[in-house]
Amino acid sequence: MKSIIEQFVASVRSEARRKSETLTIKAMGKERQFIGYDWGSDTFVFEKDAWRQFNVQHTPVLIVRKRDMIKNANGYIFTLTTGNHSVAAIPLLSGQFWNLGRVPTNQRSEILCNCVVCANVVNGHIEISQRDVDTRIVTKADEWLQNLGIPLNGVVMSERNDKTLEFYRQQGQEWRIKPLAWTSREMKSALHAAHTRINSDLRYYHSVKGVHFLSYAEFHKLAGYSIKDFDKLVTCLREMVSIFEGNSCSFMRMPKFHGHHEVELFGVRRGIAEKSVVPEIEKLMEAITLKRITPEKALARVKEIDALLCSSLDRPSLADETSSDFMETLYMHLTGEIYYTHNDLGSLAFDDRRTALPGATFRGGRADFHPGADERTRVLLSNVEQMLSQGEIIEYANIYEVRTDNGETDNPQQLGEGVTREILFKTNRRPLCTSMIEKRLALSKPGYGNYMLARVQAFKALGVNFGMYRLLMREDSGNGKIVNYFIRNRCEGEPLDDIPGRIYKRTDGNEGEDPNAVQSIAALLGNAAAENMALKKYLPNEGCRFCVGKEVFSFGYDITLKRELPTGVSLCSVRGCLGWPNLNQNQDNLDKMFNFYLDRYAEALVEFWRRHRQAADLDKLADQFWAGFEFSTRKLHWNYNSRREQFDAFDPKLPKNFNFVRKWRFALWALDIQARRLRDLTKIFRSKVALHAVENEG
Repeated sequence: MKSIIEQFVASVRSEARRKSETLTIKAMGKERQFIGYDWGSDTFVFEKDAWRQFNVQHTPVLIVRKRDMIKNANGYIFTLTTGNHSVAAIPLLSGQFWNLGRVPTNQRSEILCNCVVCANVVNGHIEISQRDVDTRIVTKADEWLQNLGIPLNGVVMSERNDKTLEFYRQQGQEWRIKPLAWTSREMKSALHAAHTRINSDLRYYHSVKGVHFLSYAEFHKLAGYSIKDFDKLVTCLREMVSIFEGNSCSFMRMPKFHGHHEVELFGVRRGIAEKSVVPEIEKLMEAITLKRITPEKALARVKEIDALLCSSLDRPSLADETSSDFMETLYMHLTGEIYYTHNDLGSLAFDDRRTALPGATFRGGRADFHPGADERTRVLLSNVEQMLSQGEIIEYANIYEVRTDNGETDNPQQLGEGVTREILFKTNRRPLCTSMIEKRLALSKPGYGNYMLARVQAFKALGVNFGMYRLLMREDSGNGKIVNYFIRNRCEGEPLDDIPGRIYKRTDGNEGEDPNAVQSIAALLGNAAAENMALKKYLPNEGCRFCVGKEVFSFGYDITLKRELPTGVSLCSVRGCLGWPNLNQNQDNLDKMFNFYLDRYAEALVEFWRRHRQAADLDKLADQFWAGFEFSTRKLHWNYNSRREQFDAFDPKLPKNFNFVRKWRFALWALDIQARRLRDLTKIFRSKVALHAVENEG
């Protein structure tokens, strides 16, 4: 079956009016034939047989408005070539393509950088590289492609430009922005997809900024060439350092983006190769061209340059394409991340672990579903619409899958099959976006959904900081079975390990962390621990599930200290609630339970103290933690006492196998004692903190 771009090119060739003259132009050292087609006010320029390269390498595409080339002209110009973008850009700007544009020499660089949209055909899709082109020009070009019949999933934005990203978010189309790789498997796949050639046998990694990165491992292949490969060697060297017709310099000296060139030796710091390695390649090419060196000596010289390049690498690991350092560093270069300065105090956290999925664009509140939007997404959007007030409509919504680290297994989970999704939507009655989490139930047995809801509502009534939960149900299109999900509001903030560094940073100009921030988080940890104990969170293989990313800290501005500080903590998971395995209401079970939970809380506090020991001593943090624990315990206990009869009588009539009533009454009995024995519990907690501190230091 033909790909989207193959169908598009076939349509142009069959339906558009072909220009009578076929042009032969010398570009990048060889003669190429170009065929022109007029389709209305638009013009398409195809290098002959370029469409046969779609499955072999990246095929360069240029899209430019005619009015940016010719005053008052209408329509677009679309070029499709082999090699690199210069094959079409140079003759287009110089007027060699049927006088479509004859831009003055001193304006060509500006037009190329700011008006010409560069793209590549990759895996049957058009991937647009924005570079320095204005978002309005890029999105209008995308709209033009859609009007020509290319569907939404046929065009991908390969760069994550903030302004463009926001534009597509407001269209509900964030999924059309190429997602960043999250696992090493995804990264390997992205690197493989970036492979391309220009003219020679050299294999480059093509970045979204148009830079062709040549790895040391690929260059090293030249050092293994023999006399019978000499012509191939010369072709490779010529591609790197010779000046082709229409170019003012070679690819290794042609500026491309922020200090990198059209062809760049990967692993060498910007500017270093240009001063050391590139001149040696140029001298060798000159000697070969002028026949001042024999093939045997030329091959020996290649080995010397190879050694020079190897010694110029920033790190030895960058010579090994299988190393994680090579893959991660190259991936940053390919995505353009290397050019941006990130605040090291920021946090990637939750938002970095989600990937956008096809959803819908809302027009006047009505959903226009995208290609690839599955039934689960449709049900999720339908449920959100049902939650809205009268007169409230969705302006835009984006669906995400929250990724889990299972990409290293032999059978990685496909995108769209994960258990957790997020929907971020904006309505006409809300100034800010609302975020909801949708998740598949942990168990599929009948009644489990109601068991989950009963636990949530029971403990919310006691004062545990859970969000809003709602049970969903849909029919699986694959086997016709009913599948249960639930939806809840997203807890704003970050888990403990993902709290941004700016929260801890001092604001008085001194180095180090602010003790107020560290102590505030310790107190909130105590709040969460008291709720964790009241919930009786426990899973056989995971213990009490405390400080494993299920406590989410929120932040706000403290007007007294005039800085941002933690303000609260929420629980974002029900799993393990009422899980304590022994429901006997006796002293022995009670002692085991308190010892078990307090030991984990003490361990977590010591781990936290280790990371922030310069800002506060352990005793002070233990004081803050226990103050938070005592506050939450008394709050929950007061709520219980104020409605004791109703809490004791609560029975949601669930299937007997869930044993809800007995578990619930055990939790209430234990909470009552937890509040009455706070003085004893603090002694146990302090002793365990001291024990873990000693073990830690040892």
